[in-house]
Amino acid sequence: MARLGANAGWSENYAQDLTEASTLASGDSGKIFYLNSATEFTTTLPACSGNAGFSVTFIVKAAPSGANYVISSASSSDYILGSVVDGAGTVDTSDGTDTNVNFINGQAVVGDWVKLTCDGSSWYIVGGLGKVAAGITIN
Repeated sequence: MARLGANAGWSENYAQDLTEASTLASGDSGKIFYLNSATEFTTTLPACSGNAGFSVTFIVKAAPSGANYVISSASSSDYILGSVVDGAGTVDTSDGTDTNVNFINGQAVVGDWVKLTCDGSSWYIVGGLGKVAAGITIN
C-alpha cells in the first residue's frame, strides 16, 4: 500500500493517478486523484481529527471491471455524510453511519467523480456525479 502526501502541504494545483491501494495524508489536501487501474483497490482517507478543511476529489479514469474502487474513512467513527446523484437523477444519501464511497464494478464509468471535505470530525460529500444508476454508492 502506498502512502501519499508524506510532506505536509503543497502550493500548486496537483493531479495524480492512483493505481494501487493507498493511504492519503494531510499533505494530499486539494489534490485530484484519478482512479486508474485494471485491478481496483481501496484508498483510505486521513483521520478527520486534525484535518479540518482537508478536501480531495476522485475521478474514475479506468472504469472498474473486476471489483469496486472504494474510498474509505480511516476510522469507523469518521462518517461520510451527504449524497451522490447519477445521470438518471437517482440520489444515494448517507444514513449518517457510512464510512465508504464506492465506484461500483460494471456500473461506474470513466468521468464519474466525487469530492470530499472534512470539518475535523466527519467527511462531507460536496459534489459527485455518476453517469449511470448505482454507479456510485455510499455505505
